[in-house]
Amino acid sequence: MRIAIAIAILIVTGCVTKPPAEQGDWIGKYGNACLPEAIAMAQGLREKQIFAKVLRISTDEWNHAVCVYLYPPGQNKLWVWDSHWMSMRVRAWTDDPASIAKAWLKITHPWLDYKSAEFYD
Repeated sequence: MRIAIAIAILIVTGCVTKPPAEQGDWIGKYGNACLPEAIAMAQGLREKQIFAKVLRISTDEWNHAVCVYLYPPGQNKLWVWDSHWMSMRVRAWTDDPASIAKAWLKITHPWLDYKSAEFYD
């Protein structure tokens, strides 16, 4: 119940938003497709000259890939995108995958224990 309330608050306050790039019609339609989805989103953002990277996050229970990007350009506001949560602003060091993963997990999956994270180039 607490998670549903937290999600509702995030949506109402505008912390969850659509990314500044188009999503393909196939995004979110297939199970276990987080890596190709994150790659497609990163490519779409880069085409708009927005700094973006793919981040792999591991916990003791699962692995997940997300797209990390800075928007608007030049303002160093860090966002994490995946097809379920859409874009969510996080506060973390932009060059530290562990910092980003922990910040995103704290908001989206606080019951999971962080294990590791790395950028895909």
